Amino acid sequence: MSSSPETFSLDPSSSSSSNNPRPPLPISEYEVFLSFRGPDVRQTFADHLYSCFARSKIRTFRDEEELRKGEVIAPSLVRAIKESKIHIPIFTENYAASKWCLQELAQMVRCWKERKGHIILPIFYFVDPRDVRHQIGPYWEAFEQHSLKHDLETTREWRESLQEVGKMKGWHITKSSGEGAMIDQIFTEVELRLRTSHTLLVTDQLVGVNFHVQEVMRLLTQEFADERMVGIYGMGGLGKTTIAKAVYNKVNMHFDRCCFIENIRQILSENDTGDRIHQIKNRVCKHKILIVLDDVDADEFVQVAAGLPLALKVIGSLLFQTNLIFWEQKLAELKEIPAAKVQERLKISFNELTYNEKQIFLDIACFFVGVNKESPIFMWSDCDFYPGSAIRTLVLRSLIRINEKDEFWMHDHIRDLGRAIVREENFRNPGKRSRVWSNKDALNMLESGEVCVTLVCIFVVISPAYFPLFGT
Repeated sequence: MSSSPETFSLDPSSSSSSNNPRPPLPISEYEVFLSFRGPDVRQTFADHLYSCFARSKIRTFRDEEELRKGEVIAPSLVRAIKESKIHIPIFTENYAASKWCLQELAQMVRCWKERKGHIILPIFYFVDPRDVRHQIGPYWEAFEQHSLKHDLETTREWRESLQEVGKMKGWHITKSSGEGAMIDQIFTEVELRLRTSHTLLVTDQLVGVNFHVQEVMRLLTQEFADERMVGIYGMGGLGKTTIAKAVYNKVNMHFDRCCFIENIRQILSENDTGDRIHQIKNRVCKHKILIVLDDVDADEFVQVAAGLPLALKVIGSLLFQTNLIFWEQKLAELKEIPAAKVQERLKISFNELTYNEKQIFLDIACFFVGVNKESPIFMWSDCDFYPGSAIRTLVLRSLIRINEKDEFWMHDHIRDLGRAIVREENFRNPGKRSRVWSNKDALNMLESGEVCVTLVCIFVVISPAYFPLFGT
């Protein structure tokens, strides 16, 4: 069961700024790219390392080298390298004999030199790092063969890549090394690097932000079954993005997948997102995920709600889990109502209720605000209003709330909306309305005998001063 979206408003005093100078890596299917010569370690070390990553849900690309054709690596392989955060070349004795491995390594180094956050973590598997760095031993023999088939510029780039990565800190596995323990070390380092990569940069000395961060954290950590949606809204420049990033940094380690998408309004306006949304659903359907969308375009709905938090909450609850066509229809309907008539705009949510839900809503508005829910529920059950599902809908639409004492609660404006709807049934004669909640109107009706057959409920508070009226 999913809940209605929680919203969080910013006070203007919380204004702060943020910066993120390093461009983020593209959203990718893979986080780690493994490069190795298949015949050397595919069925042994590389397979064990890949399985370790897979068990921890680290998205890892493992190349099928034996299935390749042609002289250069495919564009899909280049894309996988570019989009992966961590590159792990597994240097073996015959690694340099593979032109594809060398092409992959050269692409890794190009990405690393661009300084966009790529990390290379080399593994020297039963090979001396000096052989890799200086191309001696079997690496020298491999380049003797490559020089006969490839031009000087290509082999020079491969040599320079080996020299560059050969100097990097990695893991040297020898006969005395325990492969299981080494895989544990590699996994720990990779997991740490990936978690660090998910941390977003925010400005130091954030003034007045901690309180707002704690409030959002409170909304996120409430008990829920399947999903949670929290919205942060407010004027531009108040620090909404900064707060979202701070919360993201605090909670992302608790999720299998996490993504912070900035400028979502621009992305949606410039791209056809249908296929990408379908791909994302397929990839994350079995995982616990965190997605933060920054700069969501809700300006028009904020305007039609006149900026009032109550109206925003009610309208937002109405739109929750509906399609774009419904949003557009409701937006057009709201725009037809003058801005000053906020109550009329709230009524749109009432209009979407079923008959049973409307009856229960009007009963609560007229009679049961602050009343324990038990007795009214019995009454509604006898009327075949199915109060369980109806009350749940009213709560999800943010039209009512049930407090810690199991009492119905309703915002004054929404209560007034419900009573106004009943008054519209007959402005002049309360006796011809479906409900009468005013003591004065009720007593006048009883005294005069003007009770209409449309009246379904009347509410009177009796005090000793009124007893003579009824002859008691």
